[in-house]
Amino acid sequence: MRPALPEPFYARCIADPPRFAPLEGTHEADLVVVGGGFTGLSAALAAAEAGRSVVLLEAGRLAAGASGRNGGQLHSGQRQDVLWLETHFGYGRALALWRFGEAAKAHVLGLIDRFGIECNLQRGLIHALHKPGLVIEAKEHVEALGDRYSYPVEYLGREETAAALGSRAYFGAIRDPGGAHLDPLRLAHGLARAAVSAGAALHEESAATALSRHGAGPLVRTARGEVRARHVIVATNGRSNGLERATRRRTLGINSYMVATEPLGPLGDTILPGGEGASDSRFVVRYWRKLADGRLTFGGGESNAGRIPSDIRSFVLPHLLDVYPQLKDVGIAHAWGGIVTVTKPRLPFVREIAPQVWAAAGFSGQGVGLAPYVGRLLVERLHGRGGELDLYTRLHIPPLPSSTWMRRALVSLAIWYGRLGD
Repeated sequence: MRPALPEPFYARCIADPPRFAPLEGTHEADLVVVGGGFTGLSAALAAAEAGRSVVLLEAGRLAAGASGRNGGQLHSGQRQDVLWLETHFGYGRALALWRFGEAAKAHVLGLIDRFGIECNLQRGLIHALHKPGLVIEAKEHVEALGDRYSYPVEYLGREETAAALGSRAYFGAIRDPGGAHLDPLRLAHGLARAAVSAGAALHEESAATALSRHGAGPLVRTARGEVRARHVIVATNGRSNGLERATRRRTLGINSYMVATEPLGPLGDTILPGGEGASDSRFVVRYWRKLADGRLTFGGGESNAGRIPSDIRSFVLPHLLDVYPQLKDVGIAHAWGGIVTVTKPRLPFVREIAPQVWAAAGFSGQGVGLAPYVGRLLVERLHGRGGELDLYTRLHIPPLPSSTWMRRALVSLAIWYGRLGD
């Protein structure tokens, strides 16, 4: 059994999280959504707003996985930058993928605005360069975005970066005023409330245990009930516990760890003074942002999905102090972790995995922006629309070893190799 990760700090800050009863009995629906994260909640909302009957099944609590545990950064474009996309796919396809990512970002911002979701949204992201050898490529990236993608970002020199971050650990940065950061758990709860208001039926503690056929459509069973449906969307991010294996074969889970400090007080005035969130260029990426009460949330350090440090605080703290040594005496209020699900090319795996059954997984750290949009497009695809999704369904996402020990060994090897590169 995989070790349990502590709950995220975000959960401690919410006094009235929504609660939903387990599924009981036999039901029928146009759509069954398996998984209560960003993809599943957005799909349930889109289907309900389109007048479809929809049942969502979540094995635990809504957004208890990556959707409610992550760093809350809403990035532009795809996980791979446009220079990488152009090299691998050519300019035309790179442009289409960039526009897809921007439509996804706009979709999330539109949901927040339309439903009045209070999730502490703040604009602006900074991507910091941890090696001087990355500066030339970063400048090329800035130029490409402006010239070929009509998207203005700003290159920051070393002194400008130090002022923007409150840290002298970096050699330059790219500032993206169109990115954003937010409380991901509050966003998920807002989507859940919107879906229920639109008519969706949400069920927690309702793990899908079997997926089969019943007449002309799929049948999904749980321990205490079942739903006969016209369509199924599997939105478990590759964590279906035997329900299906297609997404697991093309994704790997990596544990990523975070801490939330005590409020920084005056010590925090020079840290991210512009209100942006930040991440860096390391393979074992570091990512951070300030909360409304002056705390800093900081992510750093990774492991394979089977190993959790006995002391997450001590595991993350060296990464934090490497960036902000001035915080050595600041207390850590909470430490937690979550599983980042990646594919080999760091682009999502989206497929029809069986007749009338679609799945999406492997957002590779870009799920805050991409997952809700993919959820909506999956619903459109079920009804003959959602052509934009072809950009993902046509991607080659190679299979990975099925053996658990080999998968964990691959993750450990990749982290070790990445640290050497860093």
